[in-house]
Amino acid sequence: MTRREALAVPLAAAAAAAGAQSSARFVKGICSSIFPKTMPCTEYFKPAKSAGFDAIELAVGHDLALDIGNDDLRRTADAAEKAGIRIVTVWVSDALHKNPLNSPDPAVRARGVEAIRRTIAIATALGANALLLYAVRLGTGPRLEVGSQDTWDRFTAEMRKTVPDAERAKVYLDPENVWNKFLLSPLEMRAFVDQFHSPWVGVHFDTGNCMEYGYPEDWILTLGRRIKRVHIKDYKLRSRGEQGGFVALLEGDVNWKAVMGALVKVGYEGPLSPEIGYDRNQPDQLKQVSAALDKIIAMA
Repeated sequence: MTRREALAVPLAAAAAAAGAQSSARFVKGICSSIFPKTMPCTEYFKPAKSAGFDAIELAVGHDLALDIGNDDLRRTADAAEKAGIRIVTVWVSDALHKNPLNSPDPAVRARGVEAIRRTIAIATALGANALLLYAVRLGTGPRLEVGSQDTWDRFTAEMRKTVPDAERAKVYLDPENVWNKFLLSPLEMRAFVDQFHSPWVGVHFDTGNCMEYGYPEDWILTLGRRIKRVHIKDYKLRSRGEQGGFVALLEGDVNWKAVMGALVKVGYEGPLSPEIGYDRNQPDQLKQVSAALDKIIAMA
């Protein structure tokens, strides 16, 4: 062995140790949106695990009926356990699209509250301890339907009713930063979450959704330990006068080195789950996304 080779050994060992630490800090997750809509959710788990993922997010409406029975819940939980994959998050977005918590109709808001409570029970049965909430929108297209102040007040009041349920079940309630024209900065999101004074109200942060009007690393540093789950998405910016678009991981403008550094700095150690739509033209899509996520995690 030459002197150069001898010196390279500890450096290689240190690099390998750093990579192992980064991998141990985060959980490789995947969102169910990457699977065909016709596939039963019990069939997601084996291919996800085979592609290198250890966790998965399921959605009420897309994967699980809101009125799913106990037997089906047991079968789903057993299938995940058998495959060696953990269900970490359940989305409660579909029912809340139909019954938004900022609706002027109290009956509509009440149905939204009950959907959250029911999804808490579903998540508990599946061993998941987080709910993704897409609970409100200000309007549809160019038409304003509910103003920002009314949305803040109603969303707060209705969500407050579900916090005791979440605390008893030890399940996080996590609004996501989405394209709903509400909570558009990390300061707004932080203020919204903090008003509940509960450790079980957090944030489901999406790296790509804020790129058109912010920077994910700034959101992470501002929200800190309020972040309970992370969606990994990339986004390609264009000119100031033209909206950009979502692209494959590592092909956009997300500064992944800064994002991963920010996650390490705030002490985040949970799942990182790419939210990617199913593409029938990519038979190796799961493996490609897994490989891209490995490269992103290695930047931590």
